[in-house]
Amino acid sequence: MKKLASFLLLLCLFLMVSCGAQAARKKQYTLSTKTGIGLQSEPDRGITPKTEATRRAMIPGESPTTGLPWEGAYLPMLVQIGNAPGTVVVSGRTVNASGIGKCAPWGVWHADVVFEGILYKEGDTRFTFLFSDSFAMGQPEKGVGPVRSARIGDLLLREEWQGGLVYTGNNRSSGGWTELLGQTGADKKGVLFSLLTSQYLDLKYRVEGVKAPENLNADIIGLRKLIPASSTSQPHSFLFADGSPYGPGYEAARTIHLDWGRKNTIAHFQYDEEAKAYRRFCGASMKEALWVPYLSFAATDDRKEDNMRPMLFANLIVQRVEYEYENDHALMPVMKGVGRGNADIFIGGRYIPGYWTRSGMGEPTLFFDEKGDELQMLRGKTFIAHFPPEDLCIFQK
Repeated sequence: MKKLASFLLLLCLFLMVSCGAQAARKKQYTLSTKTGIGLQSEPDRGITPKTEATRRAMIPGESPTTGLPWEGAYLPMLVQIGNAPGTVVVSGRTVNASGIGKCAPWGVWHADVVFEGILYKEGDTRFTFLFSDSFAMGQPEKGVGPVRSARIGDLLLREEWQGGLVYTGNNRSSGGWTELLGQTGADKKGVLFSLLTSQYLDLKYRVEGVKAPENLNADIIGLRKLIPASSTSQPHSFLFADGSPYGPGYEAARTIHLDWGRKNTIAHFQYDEEAKAYRRFCGASMKEALWVPYLSFAATDDRKEDNMRPMLFANLIVQRVEYEYENDHALMPVMKGVGRGNADIFIGGRYIPGYWTRSGMGEPTLFFDEKGDELQMLRGKTFIAHFPPEDLCIFQK
């Protein structure tokens, strides 16, 4: 018994030291700034907004999330989507990157806004997809996935957008999660859908042939119908323009690279002149020949590679946000999504050195250009990276 007790004690000490070492481990950035303009640990721009930080009212007939023609009841749904590493063979070489191959998501091409943020301190990431416009067309009819767990920053996003949040539980040891629920009361509003519970059995299932846990499908249309009528959502409308005012005079930015600190989550965005939007690619190399397009399977029951759908982003926003780690645990990030800070913005193939502000948990995040004017976004989908200030963003002309 004494030997067993000693062994268990040593094992506990080893695990504590190991976890502490992981939490303290520095990120390893892979990309080189020799062939582009690097943005990393930039001083706070201190841009003073010219407009008050309030929610923008909806324009009749215009989507508040994409600026496209739209008629419907505004009640967005936020869904946590996995970003596990997969493999694809490109030019005879195996590319290992998150969110590709068999680990690609499904049904998410219907989303209006995509958020990517830190899941693990070393640079693993996870997505939050916001759906709104597609509900007017009864889409995504087959569901979306793979649905994964949420973190504190995702609760903050729900407060900002005031819709439903679909996820597979959270870190149970997080006191911050419980504290935030106490402050917001979101768990009493019927807007949180944790799919690890015994509820919603007819609105979720595991997809055959896909390895768990990256195989959970959710019927978000059905879940949305469960939100009580008493739970209303104030619109969070971006400011849209028919053409970008950020033309000549702003630096060209045809290709953008985001290095989160881990090789498999490095992302590249390339401007498509014809589509007037950015396409997202995955891969650790800066060589375009070794990139893999970030695609969505058409639907849960349509996982043919030939039918995979790209997502084009009219607006790419690198929102610089600080992260803390609850109990100094590398798997418990706390995104500091309320406050202000720099934003590296890419619209129409140009770079805008901007800024963001958010005055409270229940208030929207507003983006501004270098002059302090509210950002004029192009109509279409938007990608927002909740990117730590120390992480490396590179753009090329």
